[in-house]
Amino acid sequence: MLSEGLRVWSAAIKKGAVWSTLIWSIVFILLMIVILAAVGAGTLASSIYHPTLPGTTPLATTVQPGRALAGVGIMYLFILAAGPFLVAGMYGIFGQAVAAVPVTWRSFWPSAARFYGRAWGLYLFAFLWILALSIVGGVLIATLHVIGGVITGLAFVLSLPWVLRMAGGLFVDRLSWGESFRQMFQSRHYGGLLGGLLLAVLAYAVLVGLSLVLIHAAAIGIILYFVVVLFLSVAGPIWGFALYRAANS
Repeated sequence: MLSEGLRVWSAAIKKGAVWSTLIWSIVFILLMIVILAAVGAGTLASSIYHPTLPGTTPLATTVQPGRALAGVGIMYLFILAAGPFLVAGMYGIFGQAVAAVPVTWRSFWPSAARFYGRAWGLYLFAFLWILALSIVGGVLIATLHVIGGVITGLAFVLSLPWVLRMAGGLFVDRLSWGESFRQMFQSRHYGGLLGGLLLAVLAYAVLVGLSLVLIHAAAIGIILYFVVVLFLSVAGPIWGFALYRAANS
């Protein structure tokens, strides 16, 4: 299964369209910076968490509460709307590239619109997954202490193939949320999925670790670090979807 996943992954990352997602990720980050600058993130944070600073004029006299709240609202509305839109565009292209559906550099916006609801579905599942782990972990740690923490960590790792099946069902096979949820508990190729994910984590740690070491060894290390991070931001999700595709083929 891992060899089939590697073949699918290799074919997918050779498609130029998947790398177009980096452009839109950068655009998203730049928009965030512009909005934060326009709102005045530092001023707003001070007005929210510390209305009066020693030796300064109270912010109530310099920042209108209505304007501050409007700025915060705009910022969070942007994150709320654009976050799933970016995820939908990226994961939509990655999933369809893995499924051998033709994608181009123009596919991002149609993909983001088509998969927008699925991105929210993935958000909902992630929330439920984290909530369930938090509740179980809280009970285990309260009763078993250190052992409970270890069991919670193992539960997190062992549940990763379920998360991958859910995401793959939504963005590779384009199943409904309910269908994706039902099929994620399959035992078929569970070990292969878990092993493939752990290999990806190991590769990520090695590549990022080497680039961090090179930052201190040479100036070019900083450039290499960002190149590695950008590469993994595309290659990592595609590897997960490729594993899902191999497991279901």
